[in-house]
Amino acid sequence: MRQETKVILEMVGKRRMDSIKKNIPDLEVNQTVDDSGLRAILNVSSSGALIRIEFIESSSTAGNISMLDDYVEVAREIGSLALFYPESKYSRDMASAIYSSLVKEIKAKAGRDLTFSGFLYDDLGNIKNVP
Repeated sequence: MRQETKVILEMVGKRRMDSIKKNIPDLEVNQTVDDSGLRAILNVSSSGALIRIEFIESSSTAGNISMLDDYVEVAREIGSLALFYPESKYSRDMASAIYSSLVKEIKAKAGRDLTFSGFLYDDLGNIKNVP
C-alpha cells in the first residue's frame, strides 16, 4: 500500500511540476517524497530563492493536525504555501472548509499574511483547484 501511495504522490508531483514549468518556465521546481513515502513536497524557487513550498498529502497525512507545524513554519519563513489533499478522502466542499480553517490558524500562528492555494487530486494524478 505504501509503495502505491508513493507512486501516486510522485505522479501528482510530476504533473504539478509540469504545470508550474508550463505557466512560468523560469521557476525551478524540485520534488521529494519523505522517508515514510506518505507525503511529497515541492520546493518552488526563482533565481535560487525559495518562493513557495507545496505539500502533497496522502490519505494518511491529509488533515493530520501534526502537519500544522510544518505549514506554520513555511508561512513564517516564505509566506507562500499550497496543499494537495486526496479526493478519495475529501470532497471539494470538505477540503474548502478545512483549507479555510487552516489558513486562519496558520496566519494567526505565523503572525503574517499568507499566499495559499488548495487542491484535490485523484488516484490518476489529476489535480483540481479548490477555491
